[in-house]
Amino acid sequence: MKLEHARRKGRPLTLVALASAAVFALAACTSGSDSAQTSENSTTSSASDTPATVTIPDSSVGKQITWLLGAFNTSTPLTQEEIAEHFGPTAPVVLTPPDFDSIRAGQPWTPVNYTGGDTDGTVSITSATGGAFDINVVVDGNGLVLGMAITPAKDDHVPAASWQELETAVKALPAPTNLTVTEVTGGKNAEVFGVGDTSPQPTGSTIKLYVLGAVATAVENGTLSWDQKLTVTDDLKSMPGGTMQDLPSGTEVTVRETAGKMISISDNTATDMLIAAVGREQVEAEFTPMGMADPSLNIPLKPTRALFQLGWGNDGAQRVAWRDGTPDERRAILAALPGGLVDIPVSAFTTPAWPFDIDWFASPADLRAALVSLQEMAKTETGAPVRDILAEDPALSEESAKWFTYGGFKGGSSIGVLAGAYYVEHEDRAWVVTMQTHGDEAALVADPALYFDPVDDAMLLVQKDATS
Repeated sequence: MKLEHARRKGRPLTLVALASAAVFALAACTSGSDSAQTSENSTTSSASDTPATVTIPDSSVGKQITWLLGAFNTSTPLTQEEIAEHFGPTAPVVLTPPDFDSIRAGQPWTPVNYTGGDTDGTVSITSATGGAFDINVVVDGNGLVLGMAITPAKDDHVPAASWQELETAVKALPAPTNLTVTEVTGGKNAEVFGVGDTSPQPTGSTIKLYVLGAVATAVENGTLSWDQKLTVTDDLKSMPGGTMQDLPSGTEVTVRETAGKMISISDNTATDMLIAAVGREQVEAEFTPMGMADPSLNIPLKPTRALFQLGWGNDGAQRVAWRDGTPDERRAILAALPGGLVDIPVSAFTTPAWPFDIDWFASPADLRAALVSLQEMAKTETGAPVRDILAEDPALSEESAKWFTYGGFKGGSSIGVLAGAYYVEHEDRAWVVTMQTHGDEAALVADPALYFDPVDDAMLLVQKDATS
């Protein structure tokens, strides 16, 4: 997922290869900013410095990036067999030897920045004749390339100097976007900033906040425990994002670990395992107490695998039936979906499904209430893990990560949809920042940096106001 920005490195939102429009829906969707996790692994050189080689780690993704750079910097002919050894079977687009040749024309390529973890890494490369590119690579559980984005490096983003500038910037974005900042200290609900349509919007994987709430409620009620084991099955395996779909069926994973993956890497299989563990009705019952104004928009609740099947299975044959169906008819549609592994070609993921109500929907106020509710749950003995789960990947810029004393985050994306919901604290003050955007065409939201740069700007303006 990330179509990187020169200032921001992190987990990608969409996976593309060269000019392809192939994408994976429901990605982890971080802002792409330097999180506390990734910034520790980042090596950088200034644009004004002579490019200096950076160290690529010996991680699963690092090995693939090292191979890729080597392939770009050699004239030895590449065979399709060699390429196939490095790309997983579900990779959306596999580079061909001619693709490599077009990039090789700019060699020698020099890596000038690297950021990443074990399964996701981004390297920035420059060449005297080829220009500069950011290459984001994500690998699957077997260490094979799951997806890759190669995008021209962009100029550093200049942050908005005021709330007025930020409002102008958000209104100028290609797709309709809302951005809200609210102080929630001590039960406050004080708007700091707001722009855009704040009615319910498609919101992708941010719906997983309510699944986490349902899990916390089940633990409190004694019907589930954080150390209880859940079993991976073919009927619960979804599609990426995530890694748990790569685990052998029969693998057991604790509720705590499953919930952590659902939030930190937006693991779809983890989400569906938790929905099955607590029951779909329990998640639906969580909407109202967690502050969702119109729960009917998400009832019946769709598991993530159902979203893929309804939105893009059989060339989207069930889109109209779902859009026009009553709640009972929709339940019947869900019940009739096939079990077993979800097998949808990546070539099918081209047009948005949200116009057919095939997504999840929430307003900025809904997301804000959900985050506040989860923090309240975290104050109880049984709910304590919730706070750490939300903070596993806070998705903050490097500067914000230094100033905020706590950050919790859940993002979401699908074809034509991006969203992010942040709960941040500085000492005894707390704020919620939300961003949602959606477009009728996938290309309108193909560059996450366009939409998450304003989020970073809002965080900086919060800091400016708080310290002035």
